[in-house]
Amino acid sequence: MRRGRWIDGVLGTLVVVTCAVTSSPARAQTGEPPPGTFTLDRMDESSRFGVQASFEKIDNVDLSDGFVMRYELYGQYVLPSHLIGFYGQLPFAHLFDFDGAGTDYNALANLDVGAFVLPTHRSDLILRLGLALPTASENSTRALTNVVASYERITDLLLAIPNYTTLRLSASTLQETGIAFFRADLGLDVVVDRPSNRTGASAFLRANVAAGVRLAALDLTAELVNLGALNGPDAGGITNRFVHTLAFGLSTRGTDQFHVGTVFPLDKSVRGDIWILSVGYQHAMN
Repeated sequence: MRRGRWIDGVLGTLVVVTCAVTSSPARAQTGEPPPGTFTLDRMDESSRFGVQASFEKIDNVDLSDGFVMRYELYGQYVLPSHLIGFYGQLPFAHLFDFDGAGTDYNALANLDVGAFVLPTHRSDLILRLGLALPTASENSTRALTNVVASYERITDLLLAIPNYTTLRLSASTLQETGIAFFRADLGLDVVVDRPSNRTGASAFLRANVAAGVRLAALDLTAELVNLGALNGPDAGGITNRFVHTLAFGLSTRGTDQFHVGTVFPLDKSVRGDIWILSVGYQHAMN
């Protein structure tokens, strides 16, 4: 898999149409935090902080030769009015290299910080404005480690690219009816600063959807994430201008939430080449 294809070789658009449904009265009455996802955006009406980690195995590389781990610290605070919130997230990755020289690599990604608005004081509509700051490791091996690790959360791919400052805009909705829930994100990432010798896409569309059910003790989710570049060189047809992942997960309900899930890259160039297991913990307060 070529590094340039992963970073700049995706292009496309996707329209997400959502239908309005009523919020779950049971959760509204108990004050329980809303259901979450682990591959989509996290912003909602709850304050939370947590850590997410993934194990990523390359199909044609034996575990005894190496594998990649991704870690992410994140948090958000929503003001008591439930109108404005602030968020931050910082991923980093580690390459365990047992082959050849046996050198391991740590890779820091870009810091993503910003604010979001809840016009209805709930998660029915979430408007986000963020900025990804250029804190990512510049070494080529470390940068590639970050990109490989990003397949856990491909919606945050630009956090892996060194020397990129990116404006992040999005609108999301979280809807609940009975035991079912639905989330959609539509976002635009615009690179506002990068090295002069870097070419390729500088504007990216993110279009994500997730659906799930709330059981007595667990939430179950299916999550589809799509990322495409809106400019840059022709990637050879619309099917080659997207990257997609499909994820399935479960998480415990309540204030202290644990999740486990698996992520599958769907594109032909990487399908079956990367196997991803994600786990995490978060403390959430409505």
